[in-house]
Amino acid sequence: MIMKSHKREKIEDMNIRIALLNVVMDGDYQYEQEIPLGLASVAAFLREQGYDVKIHQCFASRGEYEIGIAADVMADVYGFQLNMVNYKQVRAVARKIKSDKPEAVIVSGGPFLVTLSEDILRNEPLFDFMVVGEGEYTLLELLQTLEKDIQDFSAVKGLVWRDETGNIIRNELRKPVESLDELPFPARDFLETAKRDPADNKIVESVRFITSRGCVGKCSFCCVNLYSKILKGKRWRGRSPEHVVDELEILVKKYGARIFNFSDSSFEDPGNYGKQRARDICEEIIRRKLPLSIKVYMRCETMKSHEDIELLKLYKQAGIDVIIPGAEAGSDYELRFYEKRATIRDNFQTIRLLRDLDLFYILVGFIMFGPNSTKETLLNNLKFLQECGLADNLMQLANVLILIRDSKLYHRLKDDDRIIKAENYWEPPKYRFIDPIGEKMSKHWNNLYYRFPASGEVNSLQVNLGNLIYRMTNPMNENILHALHDDYLELKEGYENISEKVGDMNSDYFKETLWQIENNCSGEKLENLAKDFFGNTYKKYIPVYSELYNNFLDKIRQKGFGLSGLVFKHFYSAIAVDGTERV
Repeated sequence: MIMKSHKREKIEDMNIRIALLNVVMDGDYQYEQEIPLGLASVAAFLREQGYDVKIHQCFASRGEYEIGIAADVMADVYGFQLNMVNYKQVRAVARKIKSDKPEAVIVSGGPFLVTLSEDILRNEPLFDFMVVGEGEYTLLELLQTLEKDIQDFSAVKGLVWRDETGNIIRNELRKPVESLDELPFPARDFLETAKRDPADNKIVESVRFITSRGCVGKCSFCCVNLYSKILKGKRWRGRSPEHVVDELEILVKKYGARIFNFSDSSFEDPGNYGKQRARDICEEIIRRKLPLSIKVYMRCETMKSHEDIELLKLYKQAGIDVIIPGAEAGSDYELRFYEKRATIRDNFQTIRLLRDLDLFYILVGFIMFGPNSTKETLLNNLKFLQECGLADNLMQLANVLILIRDSKLYHRLKDDDRIIKAENYWEPPKYRFIDPIGEKMSKHWNNLYYRFPASGEVNSLQVNLGNLIYRMTNPMNENILHALHDDYLELKEGYENISEKVGDMNSDYFKETLWQIENNCSGEKLENLAKDFFGNTYKKYIPVYSELYNNFLDKIRQKGFGLSGLVFKHFYSAIAVDGTERV
C-alpha cells in the first residue's frame, strides 16, 4: 500500500494488515494486559470479517523506546484510539510510522474526536482518516474502499478525510449499532498473561466489561448524549442478558477472571425495562453459578422502592459487591445546574438505603468543585458527604470538574463568557469560577495525590480495604468468610472506626481551609497547611491502614485460600486535572 501526499496508489496485496496501537500513559490503565473496550470491539469485529488484526500495547510514558517499538509493528493500516491524555504520544508514534513507512495509512477514532476531527486533520498531516462515532462498520467500509482502489471515500459514513486536493471532507455520520448482540465479544488478546494468584491460578486484576452503550441521562457536564444526538441514534442500547452472561462465562471459565468493572453509565438503565434486564442478568449469573465479583454504577433517583431493595439483594447474590451512585452534588441548586434528574432528597435516600443494606462498598460520583462553587455550595457538599459517611475518601472530597468541550455546560459557560480557551486545541478547555472563594478552594484541594503522595497512598489503601471487606461477603468467598469470621468482624470494625476518624479529620480541615480563604489567608500559609495535613498527618495513617489490610491478607493466605476474588488494585487516572483557571 502506497500513500504519497493525497494520492493513494492501488493496493497490490488485498490482504490488508491492520495494527491497532493502544497508546497508554501511566495511570491510564490498570495493568499491562488491559485493552480499551472500544479498540477491543473493533479488533474482534474486523477479525470476524476475515482481516488480519494485531493489537499492540504501547506504554508511551516509558519513553522513546516504546514509541519506536510501536512504530516497528508491521501493518498497512494503523489505528489509534485518542483520548484526552495520549494525543501527543499518538502523534509521536504516527510521526515515526510515517517516517519509516510513508505508504502507511493512519486512522484515529474515539469519543474525543466527535467535535475535533476536522481540527486534527487540518493541523496534523500525519493522520489520514478520522472515525467519528462507533468504529466497527466505518472502519470495515474504509478497508473495503481501500482494497478497491477507490479514491473517493465520501460513501463511508462516519468518516472524516482529505480529498486529493487537500480539502477536509466530513461525511454523513453513521448511526450507532442498534443491536449490540450482533457484535462479537471484545478481543482479550493479553488477558491470559495477566497476573494470577498462586493459590488458585485465577486472575487478580479487574476486567472491564460493558453490558450497554449510551445513557438515558442528560447531565450538562457529560457528552455521552451529545454523541447520541449528533449520530442520530438511540440514547441507550443494551445487550441481551444471555449475550452478557455468555461473555462473562467465557471470561470466568477460559481466562480465570474473577473481578469485573461494569463500565455502563448506569447498570439499571433505562427505567423499569432496565431494572428487569438487570434482574435477568443477575438471575442468569446465579443460574450458571459463575463465581465473580462486580462493580456497577447507578443513579440516585431510580432505586428507592421495596422492589428495588429486593433487586439490590439479588445484585449481591449475583456477585455485585461495589456500587458507585452518581450523586454529583449536595444541594438542589448544583443538581439543577448539572441537570441531574435526582434531587438532594433522592441522593440522601439512595445512599442511606445502600448503607443500611450493608451489602456493598459505596463510593459516589461527586463534583465537590465546579464553575458555580461558592462557600454555601461547598458547605452543602461537605454536609452531604459527612451525613452519608463518605467524607473519609479524598476521591469525593477533592474532585474538581473537568470541562468537556461541546458539553451542554461548556456552551452555557461559553455564552456567559466564562470559557478560557486551551493553549492547544486537543486540550480540555478551562473555565472561570463564579466565586473567588470557590476557585481558591478548588486550587488548594486539586491534584492532591501528585502534590502529596501520602494522600494517594492512604486513598489506595482505603479503596482496597473497602473492596476487600465487601467482597468477603460475596457468595463465592463463603468458605473464606466462614474460616475467618471473627477476624473479618474485627477487620470491618477497625476499618469503620478509622474511616469515621479520618472523615471527621478531613471535614475539620475542609472547614478550616474555607475559613482561612474567606479571611484572606496568604498563599504561603495555605500551602504550609496543606503540607502539614496531606503530607505529615496523612503519612501517619499509612501504617494504620496497611496493618489492617496486610494482616488480613496474610491470614487468608495462611488458610490456603487465593486472593483472586478479593483484591483490587486501585489506580489513578492520568487525565489532566488542572481543568480550571480564573483570569
